[in-house]
Amino acid sequence: IILHLDFNSYFASVEQQANPFLRGLPIAVAGKAKINDLHRTVITTASREAKRMGVKTAMASFKALEKCPELQIIPGDPQKYSEITARFLAILRRHCDAVEQFSTDEAFADITTASGGDYFGAALLAQMIRSDVARECGHYCTASIGIAPHKLIAKLAGESLKPNGLTVVRPEEVKAFVLSRELEDICGIGPRIAEHLGRLGITSMSSLLKAPLSLLRREFKSYGDFLYATARGQGDSKVCNTEAPPKSVGHSYTFAHNLDTGNEIRRNLLALCDKVAYRLRRDGFIATHISAFARYPDFGGSGGSHKIDEPINDGLDLFK
Repeated sequence: IILHLDFNSYFASVEQQANPFLRGLPIAVAGKAKINDLHRTVITTASREAKRMGVKTAMASFKALEKCPELQIIPGDPQKYSEITARFLAILRRHCDAVEQFSTDEAFADITTASGGDYFGAALLAQMIRSDVARECGHYCTASIGIAPHKLIAKLAGESLKPNGLTVVRPEEVKAFVLSRELEDICGIGPRIAEHLGRLGITSMSSLLKAPLSLLRREFKSYGDFLYATARGQGDSKVCNTEAPPKSVGHSYTFAHNLDTGNEIRRNLLALCDKVAYRLRRDGFIATHISAFARYPDFGGSGGSHKIDEPINDGLDLFK
């Protein structure tokens, strides 16, 4: 029995918990909060109040202010968020058999033994966890919880009722539950995959269920197996207690003014490369692929990546 816990409007809720004067107001967390920087930032997290006004994650700050003129933009505080993340992970480890952090604000937990192997017991355990989160993280830090036989369905269940929802999907309910979802509700089916499926005439979970494995493998290679299994409500139930190594190491920065000259661009690119190389060496990694992305004043951008022959972890080599 797997539990998935996902905080609602995480960064914004933490800020509202920390500052009572922000509660009930439309706020958003972004990288920069100064007025002259607003057109250069994007919204990291919007509060529930801001979401009701049309403010969304990854929206440009100036567009968010057009949607909601009274929006208050708060600079991000990673140390504050890390503290709350550590608290909710400690709560899960106290109650559950195994805990796997999935991101800053969500985690999977194996509760098979802790729940007594019973879905009613699992629901009671979820309410105990929710009570501890409210007491130790704050009442404004609410989370949606999904409970199911494996991780994919548990996450899907948790995301089906927000905010502060609890959804239990028993084994006999899995297939019907999956068929009731949209393609892009599935973690792993983003806009590009959905568009590719659409070109094949697959626009719903029921049509994905009818798609032959040979077709999915031909179009998506090994990812076709995931799509085939997902449509049948199959997934991984292993919760890994150990922290997985990062898949990538990167660094990005939004400048206070446009970089107009080649010297400016090269100097700052070298600085970013040095930051990445330092972290690679500190954590014992070497790079085999390099990617770069540049954003333009109109919020468009371009980038690319390639594999390198000799793995490296030196800033000047990365820069070159």
